[in-house]
Amino acid sequence: MDTKETVINERKYNEKSARNKVINWFMALGTTMLYTLYMGVVAFDLIKGNINFVVGTVVIAASCLAVIINWSVYIKKPTSDILGWGGITSYMVVYGIFLLSYGTTFVKVSAIPVLCAAILFFDNRLSRIFCIVCGIINIVYVAQLVVIYKNYSSQNYLELVIILLTLHTIYKCSDIGGRFSHDSIHAIKDQQALQEEMLEDILEIAKIVQNKTAESSELVHELGKSAETINTAINEISSTAQDNAYNIQEQNIMTQSIQQSINKTVERSEQVVDIAKSSSESVKGGLDIMNQLEEQSVTIISANSLVADSMERLQEKTNEVRDIADIIFNISSQTNLLALNASIESARAGEAGKGFAVVADEIRKLSEQTRQSTENIAKIIGELNQNARTVSDNVKESIQSTEVQGSLITSVSANFEKINDNVSILTDHISEIDHMLTDLAGSNNRIVDNIGHLSASTEQIMASSEETSAMSEKNYEKAQTTKDFLNEVINTTKRFDKYLSN
Repeated sequence: MDTKETVINERKYNEKSARNKVINWFMALGTTMLYTLYMGVVAFDLIKGNINFVVGTVVIAASCLAVIINWSVYIKKPTSDILGWGGITSYMVVYGIFLLSYGTTFVKVSAIPVLCAAILFFDNRLSRIFCIVCGIINIVYVAQLVVIYKNYSSQNYLELVIILLTLHTIYKCSDIGGRFSHDSIHAIKDQQALQEEMLEDILEIAKIVQNKTAESSELVHELGKSAETINTAINEISSTAQDNAYNIQEQNIMTQSIQQSINKTVERSEQVVDIAKSSSESVKGGLDIMNQLEEQSVTIISANSLVADSMERLQEKTNEVRDIADIIFNISSQTNLLALNASIESARAGEAGKGFAVVADEIRKLSEQTRQSTENIAKIIGELNQNARTVSDNVKESIQSTEVQGSLITSVSANFEKINDNVSILTDHISEIDHMLTDLAGSNNRIVDNIGHLSASTEQIMASSEETSAMSEKNYEKAQTTKDFLNEVINTTKRFDKYLSN
C-alpha cells in the first residue's frame, strides 16, 4: 500500500518572540505617529502663540527623546518585553505633561489608542497600571481646572467619566482577553500534550505490534514445522498405543495372578496372627506360673532360713547338754573314786565297816551306771550334734540352691517378659502387615480396574490420534494462511517506520 507524506504547516507567530516583535513595532510606530501629531500641534500653536514657549519646547523635546529611545530599543531588542513597559511609560510622561499644560479633548482621548494597543501584550498588570496612571492624570487635570481655573463646566466631568469608563473597559478587555488567551493557549497545550501522549502510545503500540507480528510470523513458521513433527509423532503414538494395548493385556493377566497370591498371603497372614495371639496367651500363662514359682522360691528361701536358724539353735542346745553330760560324767567319776575310797576304808574298819562297804559298793555301781549312761548320752548328743551340723549344712546348701533357683526363675521370668513383649510387637507388626496386605489387595483391585480403563482409553487414543493427524494437516494449512496474513500486517505496520525513527 502506498504511504502518504504528512506536511505540518509552521505557524509564523507561534513563538512569543515573534509576537513581541510585531507588537513592539506596532507600538513604536503608533507612538511615533502620536508624538509627531503632538509636535505638529504644538509647533502650530507656538507659531500662533496659543501655547507657552517653554511648555511647547518641553513637549517637543520629550516627544523627540521618546521617539529616539523607543526606536533605539526596538532596533537593539525588537523581541524584548521591556519596550512595551518603557514605550508606554515614556508616552504617559509626555501625555501627562501635554495634558496638564495644554489640555484639550484631543489630548485626553489620544491615550486611548496606545492603551488599546497595549492589550496585545496580554499583560494584565501592564494594562492595570497604565489605565490607573492615565485615570489619575485625567483626574488631576479636572481638579486643576476646578481649583486653579475655576472651571465648573459639566462637560469636563462628563469627559472624565467617559475617559474613566473607557480606561476601565480597556483594562477589562485586557483582563478578559488575557484570560481567554491563557485558557485557549493552555487548552491547546493540554490537547497537544494529550495528542503527544496518544501519539507516543500509538507509536509504541505500533512498534510492539510490528515486533510481535514479526515474532508471531516466526512462531507460525515454527508452528508449521511443529505441525509436521506432531503429525509424525501422532503416527508413532498410534503405533505405540497398539503395543501398549498388548502390554496392558499381559499386565492385566499378571496383575490377576498377583491378586490371587495376595489373597493367599492375606489368609496365611490371618493364620499367623491367630498363632501369634495364641502364643502370646501361652507366654502370658507361663509368665504367670514363673511369677508363682518365684513367689514360692521366696517362701522356700524364707522357710529354709528359719530351719537353718532352728538347727543352729538346736546345735547350741546340744552343746549345752553335752557340757552338762560332761559335768555329770565328771561327777560320776568322782563318785566312783569316792566309793572306791569308802570301800578301802570300810575294809580297814573290819566288821564295823561292812555296812558302809555295802553302801559304798552300791554307790560305786550307781556311779558306774551313771558314767555309762552319761557316755551313752554324750555319744547320742555327739551323733545329734553331727546330724544337726549335717542338716544345717544341707539346709544352707538348700538355701543357696533355692537362691540360685530364684535368680534363675527371675531370669526366666524376665526372658518370658521379653518374649511376651516381642510376641506383642510381632503381633502388632503382623496385624500391620495384614492391614497392608488388605490395602495392597484393594490397590491391586483398583490397578486392575485402572488397567481396564487404560485399555479402553488406549483404544480411544488410537481413534483420536487418527482424527488428530487429520486435524494437524488442516492446522498446518491454516498456519500457512495465518503466516500470509501476518506478512501483510508486517508490511502495513512498516508505514509507522517514519514516525518510529524520529
